[in-house]
Amino acid sequence: MIKDYAKKTTIVPAVSTWRWPTIGLVVVALAVITAFIVILLSANPKHKIAEPSIDPVKPKPTVIEQPAKSVFTFPDILKQAEVKPPYVKVYESTAKDPNKKTSHRLQVASFKSESDAKALQKLLIIKQITNVKVSKSTTQSGSVWFIVMAGPFQNRSMLNKAQDTLVQMNYSPLERKK
Repeated sequence: MIKDYAKKTTIVPAVSTWRWPTIGLVVVALAVITAFIVILLSANPKHKIAEPSIDPVKPKPTVIEQPAKSVFTFPDILKQAEVKPPYVKVYESTAKDPNKKTSHRLQVASFKSESDAKALQKLLIIKQITNVKVSKSTTQSGSVWFIVMAGPFQNRSMLNKAQDTLVQMNYSPLERKK
């Protein structure tokens, strides 16, 4: 079957079916409100309230004496107030021992084979990471792991430097305290 594209069907939106009744309802509502306001404004009230017949009395002007203008400022109030803080012992800092070693170590990796652990140990020594050791660990299930540990480090700065080096080598070191 051949379709004729020259004749386009128009779709009537569903809005047009309720638009005119809504507009008519709004117009009627406005007309009713307007008529109600006109009726209220044109109505004459039958009941008038009688105005009281009191003679207006002019009050005598009273003279209020104002005291001398005083200026209160924070420094003046602070001078007058006496504030006594509680006694606090003076803080005395203690000097840190520069030669104190930290107990932080880094676990670099764990391997099933000892040869892989030894190869990583040699690579870390070449990269100038200090105190690299390989230790043997046996789990409860009986499997053997070779753990590559670095450290302990002399200070936090050296620990951070070693972590940065290991991250650059695509290792995720685990910080362990002794």
